[in-house]
Amino acid sequence: MPEKSQEELDRVAMALNESPFYKYLGMRIVRLWEGHSEMHLELSQQHKNIWNTFHGGVIASVMDSSCGSSIYSSLQSDEGAITIDLRVNYLCPPKDGLLVCKGKFVYRTKNLAWSESEAFDRDNNLIARAQAVHRIIRRDWGK
Repeated sequence: MPEKSQEELDRVAMALNESPFYKYLGMRIVRLWEGHSEMHLELSQQHKNIWNTFHGGVIASVMDSSCGSSIYSSLQSDEGAITIDLRVNYLCPPKDGLLVCKGKFVYRTKNLAWSESEAFDRDNNLIARAQAVHRIIRRDWGK
């Protein structure tokens, strides 16, 4: 795995937090470190469906992002990753308030990486678990 300084990982987290989609949902990376990430989302009325429960797609989006950001430390400077498979198991509905997703890098080959995430509600109840597979791609990063 490539060595990345905490300063570099902090810069990546700041850049990802500027994503229009992150801002739209209200999610943010609060911590990114070697092989791990932690993301937060304050669940509110805008994240609910017509049955007045939190939409599973909102939870899946934060879990996908926590999975994807956790693998950053395994990437070379000219690599990126896209999710090609995301499996979410919903265990119980979350309560209003803070949603915390903890991502973890699991393994990588030349072309694929695996990660997982757990989501917790404001009372620290485990509400969902996710596993993701990512395709490693070459990026020129705007060159």
